[in-house]
Amino acid sequence: MKLLLDENLSPRVAEALARDDGLDVCHVRDRGLLGATDPEVLERAFLEDRVFVTKNVGDFETLASSRALHAGIVLIEQGDLTRDEQLALLRRIVTNLADVGDLVNHVLRVAEDGSMTKEPSPAT
Repeated sequence: MKLLLDENLSPRVAEALARDDGLDVCHVRDRGLLGATDPEVLERAFLEDRVFVTKNVGDFETLASSRALHAGIVLIEQGDLTRDEQLALLRRIVTNLADVGDLVNHVLRVAEDGSMTKEPSPAT
């Protein structure tokens, strides 16, 4: 599983997941995408076959439905999280993704209460 973290998550979380957990995780900063448009970021995730992880729920919910194909999107609905809270949540998400399987053309929604639901991408 490969992940691309949005700029609303800490780049240090991506570094920790790669270093400490051996995961293939990068941050938009690592790809020179800070300040890039949402479609550009999603396109990069698509080109690299990465699941995109973001707290920008509204915009990427819409974008997910506009793509014929994507590797999956994780939408985190929780508000402000410290770096440590982000890291702990991402580790839970990775465990959940291993359990739910392929996210192609699906969204994994992480609710305020921390529950996770796999849903098909909204139809356009």
